Amino acid sequence: MVERRIDDAGFEQEVVQRLGLMPNLFRPTPSAPDAARQLWQFAKSSYLDVALPPLFKERLAVHLSRLGRTPYCLARHFGFLVGLGHPGGDRTCRPETIGRARQLLTLPFADSVGVTAALERLEAVREPCDIPAPSSAAEADLLAAAVALFTQAEASDRAQRALRTAFGDRQVELLTAFLTYLRMAQFWADAHPELAIDADVAALMRSDPDLAADLSSSAGRDAPPPQAPAADAGVSSAHRLRRLLEIDSVGVLFFDHAEGTLIDANDGFLAMTGYSREEVRSGQLTWQSLTPPEWVESSTSQIANLQRTGRIGPYEKEYFHKNGERSWMMFAGRDIGDGTLVELAMNIDDRKRTEAALRDSEARFRQFGEASSDVVWIRDAATMQWEYLSPSFETIYGVKRAAVLQGDHVARWTELMLPEHRPRAIESLERARQGERDSFDFRIARQPDGGVRWLRIRCFPMVDDTGRVQRIGGITQDITALVSAAEHQKFLLAELQHRVRNMLGVIRSIIRRTGEGSDNVEDFASHLEGRIAALSRIQTAVTRDPLAGFDLAELIADELRAGAAREEQNFSLSGPSLRIKAKAAENIGLAMHELVTNALKFGALTVPRGFIRIDWRIEDDDENGWLVLDWRESGLSADPIAPQRHGFGTVLLEQILPYDIGAVVTRRFDPKGLRCEIRLPTNDILKS
Repeated sequence: MVERRIDDAGFEQEVVQRLGLMPNLFRPTPSAPDAARQLWQFAKSSYLDVALPPLFKERLAVHLSRLGRTPYCLARHFGFLVGLGHPGGDRTCRPETIGRARQLLTLPFADSVGVTAALERLEAVREPCDIPAPSSAAEADLLAAAVALFTQAEASDRAQRALRTAFGDRQVELLTAFLTYLRMAQFWADAHPELAIDADVAALMRSDPDLAADLSSSAGRDAPPPQAPAADAGVSSAHRLRRLLEIDSVGVLFFDHAEGTLIDANDGFLAMTGYSREEVRSGQLTWQSLTPPEWVESSTSQIANLQRTGRIGPYEKEYFHKNGERSWMMFAGRDIGDGTLVELAMNIDDRKRTEAALRDSEARFRQFGEASSDVVWIRDAATMQWEYLSPSFETIYGVKRAAVLQGDHVARWTELMLPEHRPRAIESLERARQGERDSFDFRIARQPDGGVRWLRIRCFPMVDDTGRVQRIGGITQDITALVSAAEHQKFLLAELQHRVRNMLGVIRSIIRRTGEGSDNVEDFASHLEGRIAALSRIQTAVTRDPLAGFDLAELIADELRAGAAREEQNFSLSGPSLRIKAKAAENIGLAMHELVTNALKFGALTVPRGFIRIDWRIEDDDENGWLVLDWRESGLSADPIAPQRHGFGTVLLEQILPYDIGAVVTRRFDPKGLRCEIRLPTNDILKS
């Protein structure tokens, strides 16, 4: 029994996600727990990720698996083909019916004449075409050529050229990689006759005895006839061995495993490593000398496994070339019974470089995702489950990622939204799954404080080489501040429009009242200029920050200074620090201007010893609060002159202030100077 490691569950989950189940082929063996993982890596790169039609891959796998000695590969690929798991690792692929799939089990292998005819038809294709439809005549020709290539029959070289003519270099390279995987899988299954047929296929076989007989007996049955008659079994074995050694894409090595000496190797291995056949025959090459020091321990453990089980690998390690360079290779082998280890070696440098580049790319992506203040995410397009979710999700949503990375990921996510946005979120994911880009805004009740936040999500499809949407990517940004700024801008624009209208009304009133109280044009112009200037000073101050309100002391002091009064010499201010609303500031400012103008003409500012004291305070009665502003002039020696007519200042104090802001104004002309008390309701004028 293999001890279950911490990451076994993650490995099994990865296999199940791709294939829909966990085949026994990839379950760890007691003697070499890591071998299954290495075989899985090879399966991903040469079987699942190869961009060939998934149904074609399974049909070809069923056809070629009939050449194996054990029924496991045949049964497993037949299961995938009829929907027990994902055909070709593609969960979106529609499987074949059992009846149609069974036709493959009785499809005869083409003899030499049939192979020649099939190759002639492939060679006649003028332009490279796509992989043909299942059960078509073109597919039959492709299967015949693939068998010749797979078994290294005498027509294999011609088969490869014909396939390149008919389907192009790229598809033939992908096909070759897939055939290499099938050969490796059959070798592994043949080396493990105890490998049990998976439970789902076994159940199907129990329900249909005829199918069970086909799957159990097809392996090794109806293989292509030998190219030349075999005199006896020894000649046939020698023929098969010679064909094995002629494979140029896989190295074949023979070791004296007791000594570790390389006895023989095929031309494929020599081409991979640069050694000559004379160097092999000299007996100077050993697995120890060919193995870099850091991999000797791993190889030693494989030799120990060979002594216990008679098998070795598959395992991966670096290997020395003659020129000292290294390359990554995958090895698998067994003791053939006379102290000789026969080992198959495959160069996997390209895959290792691809894996390293992928790891680097993933590391850079994760660094980007973890550094981003926006949520970066990727979903599987078929299941809609998240494959990646950046840490900023927890900051923006206020929820741990683990809480949404379980069960139905979409449901867990949409539960965080306000209900009215959930249908739009589902629609956006569906659009991306159909190949469209989409963007929309939604609100969430952020956990755990329940604060409503505005988020903007952008979804986009991620496609494979064939243009099929494999994943959905997205970026989610917190736009609460942006939404608030936009709303604030709308408010400011509305406030500006309101204030412009009010200002025009005030100016019209000033012009009308000034005209009514002026004796001539010069008098009119003088009064109008002063009042417009006062209004301008107030507006300049108010527009600096219209929402902050206006400082009362600054408002009064500005009007006194504009009238040439000097603080402490001509006036004093006393009262609590208060900020008043913009509308109230206009009225109070104009009132102060009129009081200052009156003081300059008739009051305290007409004499050297004249002084103005302005105090304010807050008074509360049972129902309302009041701001009481007290204007006191002193320094006059006789009763001040009361105005003979009601000008703009009088109208402002006695009519406009009470009407606009609810003021109560009391004026008294004492011998020492004017006293004016203005009572203003705090609720209407004070900025909270």
